Amino acid sequence: MSGSVGLGKEAGVSEMGQLLDEMIGRPLRAFFLGMEMFNQRVDSTRAIDGMFSRVAHALSQPRSRNDRSEATSNLSQGSRMNNEPATGARINQLNSAVFTDKDRLLLDRVENALADGRALKRWWDQTYPNGFAEKFELERVFNRPDSSFGFFDQVTLDDVVLPVMGNFQEMFYDQPRTPASLNREAALWMRDQTREFVLRYFMRVSAFRQPEVYVESERRNLPSYLKSLSWCNEPDILRQGFGFTQHYYKLRDTGQIGKFPAGSESAIVDLREIGRKYEWIVVKVRIFDFSFRFRPFGSNGPELSFPLTEESYLVLSRDFILDEDETSPDYLGRYGLGYSFIRDPAQGLIGYGPGQFRAAIEIINFEVQKSGEIRVSMIFVADRPERITNISLNPVDWSFRLADLFSFGMASRLFGPVRNSFERIPTGLDSIDPVYGFISLVNALTADHATRQLCISREQLEKDFLAQHFIQHYATIVGSLLTWRQIPDWLDSNALPEWVARGRSS
Repeated sequence: MSGSVGLGKEAGVSEMGQLLDEMIGRPLRAFFLGMEMFNQRVDSTRAIDGMFSRVAHALSQPRSRNDRSEATSNLSQGSRMNNEPATGARINQLNSAVFTDKDRLLLDRVENALADGRALKRWWDQTYPNGFAEKFELERVFNRPDSSFGFFDQVTLDDVVLPVMGNFQEMFYDQPRTPASLNREAALWMRDQTREFVLRYFMRVSAFRQPEVYVESERRNLPSYLKSLSWCNEPDILRQGFGFTQHYYKLRDTGQIGKFPAGSESAIVDLREIGRKYEWIVVKVRIFDFSFRFRPFGSNGPELSFPLTEESYLVLSRDFILDEDETSPDYLGRYGLGYSFIRDPAQGLIGYGPGQFRAAIEIINFEVQKSGEIRVSMIFVADRPERITNISLNPVDWSFRLADLFSFGMASRLFGPVRNSFERIPTGLDSIDPVYGFISLVNALTADHATRQLCISREQLEKDFLAQHFIQHYATIVGSLLTWRQIPDWLDSNALPEWVARGRSS
């Protein structure tokens, strides 16, 4: 009897699912399939024609039970990049007592992310400085011998053409202040200091806190519901720069993959050991104070701000480490570091940025000239975004979120079983990107005049992203300069403050 009741419930849920799908799911799918045309890089006429064709096709075609699974299969087959899970037996054999499922998912992507990074670096070496398809001024810097530019281009990775963008900037870092008679000795001393700082300590001190203005107020501790109304000053922690921690490694001689011991995460290894002791290491970076801002109605209108605070995993190998002494008559030494980004296995609200790059590299190189002057160059190359956000179109999810908002969370508690039944209904809906959708729709309605006259375009949004990335790099280097000048001798490891040696600042 109970089995009959259970079958009856399942049949009822199935019939309800088909009804909801025909009344809601199919029209919504047709609408958003049409709107997807505006996310393509095509002119407005083709976009409108494609939109109507997609809508008509989606409304007229018969519904198949396997539509969702087939769509998922096609999506996974069409997903690009080596920065995807590999089928390495070594990863599957990792000690289950040491590595979690999350560790394995990440480590499964390391080798392919590294291969993509090497390919991007080779492309950069062959293309810089004047081989870019489109090169544009990114920032104007006055009264300083600095330079920068952004670019758009294409890179072939595994026989797939990947649109890329990036930026380059070069800036003055420091110089010795000594009498002319000591210039040679001072320059050599500066070279040795720079080598030690860049290859051993830079990744430990690349994050910092800004000064805080704080006026003490005499008051008692307030309950949480009153804190939002209080005018009393609260300490506001504002961090900037790149915060690195190390997590995994692969030994060069044995190929063994391991995890760095607990407590040593911030004390990044000497980068000169990569290639000698380690084949590669995996670090995690937190890019502080970095967000993506979107103003759909112009510079004076409301602003949507997406904080890109996700932590991103990176892989460093010998291919990205620069350690050269006097290999050119123009400089005494060149030292640097770089890494390839590993794509996060999980997908969140933000569809582009740290952790969501399909393929990306970052390189920071320091050059000590014959005079002892230090210059630093920064390179960033990444895929151009396909979407900025991933907004869920699941009507059950949004309905209960809205109900919880007005019922202080009681809706999900009271109607939990009902929600579970509805969530079993296959609606076939995925997600949309309102940012690119808005851009494409506005240009379709204005025959691309929004792009030509108002700069409402993907390219403008991408240039804004690169400009903000430029500022973040600039702030990181300037912040590290304060630490660099604070230490009198970077070669005297015994005299270094503990926060430098351990990589743990405030």
